[in-house]
Amino acid sequence: MVRRIAGLCVVWVAVCGAGRAQLGLYVMGSGGNLGAVAGRNSFTAWGGTVGGYDNFIGAGPIKIGGDARFFVQSSGNSNAFGNQLRGGLVGMRLAITPPILPIKPYIQAEAGGASTNYGVQANRALNFAYQVQGGVDWTVFPHVDVRAEYGGGKAVGSIGGTSESLQEFGGGIVIRL
Repeated sequence: MVRRIAGLCVVWVAVCGAGRAQLGLYVMGSGGNLGAVAGRNSFTAWGGTVGGYDNFIGAGPIKIGGDARFFVQSSGNSNAFGNQLRGGLVGMRLAITPPILPIKPYIQAEAGGASTNYGVQANRALNFAYQVQGGVDWTVFPHVDVRAEYGGGKAVGSIGGTSESLQEFGGGIVIRL
């Protein structure tokens, strides 16, 4: 087990390169909206998103990489835990880093899973979810960015075999390592 972890660390360092701020960790306050569920109106919740990205390919100002995130959002409502929307997404990312401007716009496409306890039955799983997110990171200090983001997609699963629109929006802080 220790050898596997050490091997993964060696590969990670080799892929990431030395001295370049291409790995970022972020925390955002976020909101989510799930379209009509089981005959009810749409469901909006507030919470947080945490994640990270790695730009592992770069050609001038264009950076290509991956992103992984986890979100939990809730609204105080009818059941003991409130209504929750939670999930995790992983995907590819394309960013542009202009040489002079302190902004870095990006777009990413991600897929994963999401679930909610909103609707007629508790803990209804939305097995598969996908989204396209766009946003901008604005550098405020070296290796520290402020982020604004919006994404839209679908959640597909066990609620009557239908798919519901899934929108995410948020803002937060990015620490580039």
